[in-house]
Amino acid sequence: MKAVQSLVGNRKRKAADPKRVGMLALIIMLLLSTAVYAAADVQRGDVIRIFNAVDIAEGEVIDGDVVSIIGGVNIDGEVRGSVITIIGNTNISDAAIVEEDVVSIIGNVESAGETQSIINIIGSLGIGGYVNGDVVQIIGNSRLSSGAMVRGDLVSFLGDFDNQEGQVMGQEITVISFLPDFINRLLPGEYPPLPIILILVIMFSVLAHIFAFIIGAIIVTMFDDKFQAMSETVKVDPGRKLGMGILLYFILQIAAVTAAVTIIGLPLLLFIIPLSIFIMFLGNLVVKLAIGRKMALNFDRDYGLVGELLIGSLIYILLDMAVVGKPVTFTLKFFGMGELAARLLDRRQPVQTPQPGNNPPV
Repeated sequence: MKAVQSLVGNRKRKAADPKRVGMLALIIMLLLSTAVYAAADVQRGDVIRIFNAVDIAEGEVIDGDVVSIIGGVNIDGEVRGSVITIIGNTNISDAAIVEEDVVSIIGNVESAGETQSIINIIGSLGIGGYVNGDVVQIIGNSRLSSGAMVRGDLVSFLGDFDNQEGQVMGQEITVISFLPDFINRLLPGEYPPLPIILILVIMFSVLAHIFAFIIGAIIVTMFDDKFQAMSETVKVDPGRKLGMGILLYFILQIAAVTAAVTIIGLPLLLFIIPLSIFIMFLGNLVVKLAIGRKMALNFDRDYGLVGELLIGSLIYILLDMAVVGKPVTFTLKFFGMGELAARLLDRRQPVQTPQPGNNPPV
């Protein structure tokens, strides 16, 4: 009997040993956590690549955003943040999940998996999976394959939309559903991205100059006497005009910076920035008119203010588009701004009344 009690007592002591129980529990926890991480392969934080592609393999989980600049993105796993690609193609496989947005700027997007929303700017877009939110496609053709579903709206601007029996639960909005053939050829996939960027910059620059000419022609027509006088006197006392233009430019820049860094001045920033843009626009307008008037005098022709503005604008555009000509146009702007400042100051100067006895003889 004593032997049996002794054996039971030894077993009780072994079962209650806290060191052995704690060690066993620690081993089990380590084994379980290792198995979970090996199965999920969770990677914390964002993944950012520059001049290099990002590849997320199947079974891999990114607990953050995926960003690629001049590279590309291939997603076969899960991304718990957004996928952002700048100059490069984006591929979302049918096994992939992107919990937030897919954003692509200059690149093609092929999405066969599940995403929250897709925004593609300049490039083609193919959807073969599920999009829980909206789809926005700007400049480029888009395709919705059979079996694909967009639970939000699908907006296509400047591009053809081909719906191959896919479902759009929201609205389908198409604005200008065609692109010129040469634009289609320039989209990513056929040419390297850098020439595309250069061509687009030139195109937007030309459009900006055309818009500036239209607005300038309206202003010149409304205030023809004033602008005709300024185009003739801008070359008078050029050193003074240049100095005043540079001073006015820096005053506007300092005022904008001061307003931006002070809480009280923030409301003024909404007034200072448009004012600065308008003054620089008027300075360029005066210079363009002066160039056009000079050319008209050289050819002994009378083109009128709008014609002189057109000639001056064409010469200005050619100078501005050339790399060596940009410093010239930047400097010419100061002359025009100086002419505006000189006009304003001369108007505010008091008129000198003749003193008795100093009248010139009749």
